[in-house]
Amino acid sequence: MRRKVMLEEVISVVKLSLFPVWSWPQPQDATQFKLFCVKLHHCLCIIIKLAFILSLIYTITNHFDDPEIFVQLIPITSGLIHTSLNFIFYTVNHHHIQNVTFEMVHFSGLMKPHEEIVVQRHIDKCVVYHGGSIFIYYMATFLTITLPFLTQQSFPTLTEYPFDVSHQPLKTIIYIHQSAAGILVAAQLCINPFMALLLWFATARFEILTEELRKITNTYQLFKCIKEHQELLKYAEEVVIAARPFALTTVYCSTVSMICFFLLFITNQPIAIIFQGLGLVAACLSEVFMYCWPAEYLIHMNNNVADAAFHLLENNHFIELWKCLQIIIMRSQKPIKIAIPCLMPALSLNYFSAYLSTILSYFTTLRVMMDDDKN
Repeated sequence: MRRKVMLEEVISVVKLSLFPVWSWPQPQDATQFKLFCVKLHHCLCIIIKLAFILSLIYTITNHFDDPEIFVQLIPITSGLIHTSLNFIFYTVNHHHIQNVTFEMVHFSGLMKPHEEIVVQRHIDKCVVYHGGSIFIYYMATFLTITLPFLTQQSFPTLTEYPFDVSHQPLKTIIYIHQSAAGILVAAQLCINPFMALLLWFATARFEILTEELRKITNTYQLFKCIKEHQELLKYAEEVVIAARPFALTTVYCSTVSMICFFLLFITNQPIAIIFQGLGLVAACLSEVFMYCWPAEYLIHMNNNVADAAFHLLENNHFIELWKCLQIIIMRSQKPIKIAIPCLMPALSLNYFSAYLSTILSYFTTLRVMMDDDKN
C-alpha cells in the first residue's frame, strides 16, 4: 500500500524543484539585499536562455529544408521562450504569489483533523501525476545533458554556431551553457505543478467550507462561515491572478510545439523520431491538462458552497437569516475561472476537450495542404 504524502512534504518537494531558478517566494521579512540577489539571478537566467535562443534561431534558419532538425529545435526554442516569459510573469506577480503561497504554508501548520482529511483526499488524487511531471522534467533534461557522452553528438542539442566550436575551452563553455539552460528550463517548468498546487489547495479550502456549512447548528457558526467564505473568495481570486499568465504561456507555447510535431507525421521520418515526437506531444498536452484539471474542480467546489447554503434554508432556525445565506448563494453563482478576455477562455475539462479537437483540426489541415502540394 502506498504511503500517504502529506501537504508539508508536497510543499517541500515543489520548493526543492524550483530551487535552481529561485522561484519559491521569499519571506515577507526578506532583506532588500536578498530580494536584489533574487532579481539579479532571474536576469542572469534570462540572459542565459536568450543566448541559447539566438543560437537555436541561427540553426533553424539554416535547416528549413531538414524536417528532422527543424522539428527537434522548434520545441526547444518554444520551451526557452515559454520559461523566459515565466520569469517575467513571476516578477510581475511576485506579490500575489507570495501572499497565496504563505497563506497555504500557514494553513498547513494549523490544520484541524477534518481539514487534514479533505486536503489529503486532494493530494492523493493528484500527487502521482504532478510528482511524476516534476521527475520527468528533470530526468529528460539530465538524459539530454548526457547525450554527448553516449553518442557522437558534440552538445546536448543539435545547435550550430556561426564560428568554430571544436576547440577548447570554447567547446566546454558551450556545453556548460546548454546544460545550464536545460536545467533552468526544467526548473522553470516546475512552476506548472506549483500553480496547480495552489489551485488544488484553494479547491480543498472550498470543500472544507462546504462541509462546515452542512454541519452548522447555530447562528454563530453561520456568521463564521460567511466571513470565511468572503476571505476564501479573495484568496481564490488572488490564486487565479497568480496562475493565469503561466497558464496562458503554457497553452500558447504547447500549441506551437505540437503544430511543429505534426510535421513529423506528415513527412517520412524514422520511427524513432516519430516516437520522440509522440512523447513530446504527450508532454505538451500534460502541461495544459495540469491547469485544466484543478480549474474544473475549483469551479465545481465554488458551486457546492452555494448548494450547501441553499439547503440551510430547510432548517427553520435560519429562515430569518435568509439574507445572509443569500450573500453566499449569489456570490457563489459567479464562478472562479482561470481566463483572460480575448486571449484565453476559461480553463476546464470542457476546454481541454475542445483544445484537443482544435489541435487535431490543425493536424488535418496540415495534412491536406501537404497532400495538395504533392499532387
